[in-house]
Amino acid sequence: MAWLAALACLVVTAAGIWGHDQTAGVAAVLSTDGLPRGWAAVMAAVLALVTCAALVELARMLGRIHPDALFSSSVTRHFRRFASLLMVAAVLRILLPAAASLWLAMQSGAHAAHVEFSGDDLLSLLPVAVFFFVARLLDAAARFEDDQRSIV
Repeated sequence: MAWLAALACLVVTAAGIWGHDQTAGVAAVLSTDGLPRGWAAVMAAVLALVTCAALVELARMLGRIHPDALFSSSVTRHFRRFASLLMVAAVLRILLPAAASLWLAMQSGAHAAHVEFSGDDLLSLLPVAVFFFVARLLDAAARFEDDQRSIV
């Protein structure tokens, strides 16, 4: 299922970047937030690739879960990568538009730039922090599972 989500992420992003038919019943629309369309498309592509990589790590983690080894080191390693990639995507979602706005202002010779941060973007960091906490709990569970097996 995570593999399908990764593929869907890429397809929808590509449709938003290259799709121009707004008359269709269902359409993906690229929101530029005032940036040039090319810049917004590159940012959307970067975010989609990082998010896809995170979903692939989640799929790899889920594929390694077995009844006899629920908390193996490979499971926790892939979950940690999943959380890390989601954090990178969340931070990039905040920083890339701001950096692009500042760069465009500097190139145009403006002495001021308008940079806006959405509360939704900042709030997206909260679940990622929870994923890091869960990854640490999984690491502890893996250690306990290994200790239990070594005792028996």
